[in-house]
Amino acid sequence: MTDHQTHARRWASALITDTSTVLDLYADDLVFDDHRDRDHVLDTAITKDELAPRLAVYSNRDLGNGAGIHEFRVDESYPLPGVNGLPSVVILWSWTGEGLESYRGVPAGGRMLTTRGITWHQLDSLGRITREVTYWNDTPVLQELGIPIVTPEYWVEGFDPATLAGA
Repeated sequence: MTDHQTHARRWASALITDTSTVLDLYADDLVFDDHRDRDHVLDTAITKDELAPRLAVYSNRDLGNGAGIHEFRVDESYPLPGVNGLPSVVILWSWTGEGLESYRGVPAGGRMLTTRGITWHQLDSLGRITREVTYWNDTPVLQELGIPIVTPEYWVEGFDPATLAGA
């Protein structure tokens, strides 16, 4: 197994088993440092202290408390050249949440939900995460929960953007 695969699997495993273990994978001066000099969205963690409660939900193992049981599966990972010769890793993953009372504030009624996402990690010389960017594909999950999100097929011949005006 390559270093990037080991990193990806260690991160995904720690994420769903133990919050302090996953936090140990992050450098103390971590993450969204490009947000430090301006306002940031309240749900965007920019320090380890802010990150801890956001990651804690993923290691929940009590199916009855509404927080859900979460699984992250690493589908693929790729090494990338990083900043100043330090490595970075891109992780493509699949997520399943079982027994969720809500998802992003939308009632889920205990349903099992799945989606995919991608996470990029910049690593330091010790292999700790110094920056992270994650994108979830929320659209199919929110549609499944009844949120009327329009996903037009722009590439289909004859698509007329004016059809969206009434949507």
